Amino acid sequence: MTGIRESDMRYDSIEIHFMSGTGNSFRAAAWMAERAKERGADSRLCQIVKFTEGKEPGAGSFELLGMVFPTHAFTAPWLVIRHALRLPRGRGRHAFVVATRAGTRIASIPLPGLEGTAAYLVALILLLKGYGVRGVRGLDMPSNWMSLHWGLNSINSRFIIERAKAGTASFIDAVLEGKRVFRGFIPLVFGLILGPVSLGYLVVGRFFLSKLFFASETCTGCGLCARNCPAGAIRMSGGGKPRPYWTFSCESCMRCMGYCPEKSVEAGHSLGIILYFIATLPVPYYLLSALGDGIASGISFPLVLFALKYVYILVALFLSYLLLSWLIRIPLINRLFTFTTLTHFYRRYHEPDTALRDFWVGNVKG
Repeated sequence: MTGIRESDMRYDSIEIHFMSGTGNSFRAAAWMAERAKERGADSRLCQIVKFTEGKEPGAGSFELLGMVFPTHAFTAPWLVIRHALRLPRGRGRHAFVVATRAGTRIASIPLPGLEGTAAYLVALILLLKGYGVRGVRGLDMPSNWMSLHWGLNSINSRFIIERAKAGTASFIDAVLEGKRVFRGFIPLVFGLILGPVSLGYLVVGRFFLSKLFFASETCTGCGLCARNCPAGAIRMSGGGKPRPYWTFSCESCMRCMGYCPEKSVEAGHSLGIILYFIATLPVPYYLLSALGDGIASGISFPLVLFALKYVYILVALFLSYLLLSWLIRIPLINRLFTFTTLTHFYRRYHEPDTALRDFWVGNVKG
């Protein structure tokens, strides 16, 4: 790979904002920051978080802004979208966007993930805010959605990571040289087709998924998950031996599941069936019908019904999970949910070279 001469550098200072759960996006951001530093640029990493008081995003004197984050439901996580929307005006400064996606490997054959609209959605926001977008791409890192599947083994994970490292080097080299690098148009087309899935996730799905998490009996109440949640979505509750409680702010980034030293964090599939049943009861329809024809008539009926359904789903999820979070403290009920979820038998994953302390290099509020 051809190195970059200092005379080719277009940027003296780079700031990379990243969101990362299990370390994939952090590692990609760190590779690019290290690459830029090797070429003489002042580079800084900043974790996108919700709950800390940090430096106002984008308020520094950097010349190039990087955004690196995972793909959720074929689009960008809400924490990242909100962060991009809150960035100050670019005023001609340049930016690049990298969306990590769920790469995997079956029988020595690498299979790419699908970032959908994730990277180009954030790039569009940056463009509208006055940044000159110089590069966009998706990047395969080991698939880490442990609510759905087991973590990849170390051999396959290392294989995917090494390929990704080479990809980030060539990408950041080109951006630093002042070239425009835009990839992922085919995934973007699929992402637009899957737009309803992404929208459903952002509007309802992420709230439902947040209520699938619970702690098994092996939980020691150490609070490591709550202290390290980038979305500030976990609260420790209960006297004596506190247990984690997941709020609607959860982004399903899997940091709690990937880094729990006791492997106590579970995503309850049986719990999900119960919550889905409760959330889909036709309560809003019967409630609206009971209000009379004057309110539930004409063109207003479907609109009012939709609004009622949305409110009912959120309220039902909140109250049901609140009740279940207390019931699950009963050992017998806890064991029932634990052994009826597949995550109890899954291999856990986090990026092998990333420790929890590595994330906290700098914080910017999302």
